[in-house]
Amino acid sequence: MRKYFLILFFILCSCQKDYLDVVPDNIATIELAFNTRSSAENFLATCYTYIPEHANVIQNFSLLAGDEVWYYAENDFYMNNETSFRLAKGMQNSSSPYLNYWDGGRGAPHSLFVALRDCNIFIKNLVNVPGLEEEERLRWIDEAKVLKAFYHFWLMQMYGPIPIVKDNIDVGNSSENTYVERKSIDNIVSYITGLLDEVINDNNLPGIINYIYTESGRITMPVAKALKAKILVLSASPIFNGNTDFNELIGSDGNNLVNQNYDPQKWVLASKALKEAIESAESNGHKLYNFNKQIPIVGGINEEITRELSLRAAITEPFNTEIVWAYGPEWTGDLQMWCQPRWTADHSALFGYTKKSHAPTLNMVETFYSNNGVPIYEDKLWGYDNKYDVVQTPILDNSNENYHEFYIEDNYYTSKLHTYREPRFYSSIGFDGGKWFSLETENINLIPHLDAKAGALSGKQGFEIYSITGYFAKKLVHYENIISVEGSTIQGYSFPIIRLSDLYLMYSEALNEVKGTPDSEVYEHIQKVRTRAGLDKDGDLVNTWNKFSNNPSKPLTKEGMRKIIHQERMIELALEGHRYWDLRRWKLADEYFSKPIQGWDIFKSDVESFYEVENIFYRNFLVKDYLWPISQNELLRNPKLIQNPGW
Repeated sequence: MRKYFLILFFILCSCQKDYLDVVPDNIATIELAFNTRSSAENFLATCYTYIPEHANVIQNFSLLAGDEVWYYAENDFYMNNETSFRLAKGMQNSSSPYLNYWDGGRGAPHSLFVALRDCNIFIKNLVNVPGLEEEERLRWIDEAKVLKAFYHFWLMQMYGPIPIVKDNIDVGNSSENTYVERKSIDNIVSYITGLLDEVINDNNLPGIINYIYTESGRITMPVAKALKAKILVLSASPIFNGNTDFNELIGSDGNNLVNQNYDPQKWVLASKALKEAIESAESNGHKLYNFNKQIPIVGGINEEITRELSLRAAITEPFNTEIVWAYGPEWTGDLQMWCQPRWTADHSALFGYTKKSHAPTLNMVETFYSNNGVPIYEDKLWGYDNKYDVVQTPILDNSNENYHEFYIEDNYYTSKLHTYREPRFYSSIGFDGGKWFSLETENINLIPHLDAKAGALSGKQGFEIYSITGYFAKKLVHYENIISVEGSTIQGYSFPIIRLSDLYLMYSEALNEVKGTPDSEVYEHIQKVRTRAGLDKDGDLVNTWNKFSNNPSKPLTKEGMRKIIHQERMIELALEGHRYWDLRRWKLADEYFSKPIQGWDIFKSDVESFYEVENIFYRNFLVKDYLWPISQNELLRNPKLIQNPGW
């Protein structure tokens, strides 16, 4: 693909406009769009631009709409988010829905049905284009088919049953013939996985992207297979597999649009698709990322920092081996600025780079394991009852070793909650007293730390721009960023949509649902993720639970292993938007999202007062919130549509 594809592609993304918002019956316009290879390539770029920007907390509302992150305000001089943050507060409505990807609007830059229309135009008209080789033509068509499947999938996650857009409706049709109906989940899944099977069988997609600087974000065969697997996992999950809460959704044929009876065969299909997706990814060079770069600091980097960077750079290192599909570098710079705390005077002077407001909640902070690799409330040695006590570092163990040497500042008063946690906690979360490694670190023994109490550099210093919880999203900030009055650098990256660790954990989840009792096959891929994270020193999570948990038999039962896999996903994929979708598909959102959003008392400057737990917001998540409402205007326009339950 020629180099100007990516340049035009990014221009289109940043402008958020349709390259060809054409009328399907305007033959002259359509013919013009496909009369050269260049114009056809531009249309393919247009089909890609409808992908929601995954680093944008509005377009990719899953970053903010759950319980994982909170902001101090929805609207001030520096920030305007009256969409996804209002979703988090339970303020969705049916008269003018927020993030309306059905019609487009209220934070959604496009209607994804328009995206599907343009993909159909592209597939239908990409014939006999002058200068376009047949091999390239077939690849482009398959890319458009995968995009069609992705847009249907995105809409299905939001709305549940949706109309299937196989072909565009002719403009000359009567208005009655344009009235489309919502199809059942089973029919939607059958159609879009069928599209992906066509692509997989055609084998026209590359296994890898060779020209990473000109084709970054383009769809490959591992992407197609991974998307198929994710669709089948969603179909097999409790939200759409035997969910009687949606018994009111009935089609014109009198049949339920969501399966009312649990079908275990769906997990079998999902497990097979995941196996194929993983094999495709691995055979094309994808593997869990491990950091191996040289860093120019005094003393080099040690085992702890190497592991931290392996976990952080799996997200922020462009083109790394773990990322199966990533898209759109335009917004990661902005996202990092909202995540970045301050620890020097330079940072305070350059507050535009250090807005520190994308604040992880205490709710998700407690999700991370202890250093023994089990939940802190299960760990027999950790002391869960005293989790909010204030302690002073260093804390030495029986062998006189300081576990926190590279994680927490010495001679610092912090919460017990921050001590003896697993490496992913320290690589993902910035906290009061916590060290933050970056290229601004001059010496391995002098890693800067955060002071998040009121009036301190990392804490609340004014009426705006602060962390409402006292925590910071370290995981999303590139370690190479440098913020200095002499010159600042923010390293952009494409935000991951699918990582190999995501596929590994879904595979363990699917196999666990298929089997009556967990076995070595269930443990294999979750173990890979845990081993990379520095857990299970003997490489056996069953032994870890037996040794450290007050529920030692937990990984030996399907129900116990299900809980372990759920928590593992919430930890490994923290702050990437997966928790929001996972809790919905597991039908656990009403349990998690109805709890108070919590953080520390960031208005206090003394230690004892700061470490008082504050309830920041109360939300009542209802059954109706599992599905998006269809706008009232759309229901009036199309009398064949039915509204989602509760709206």
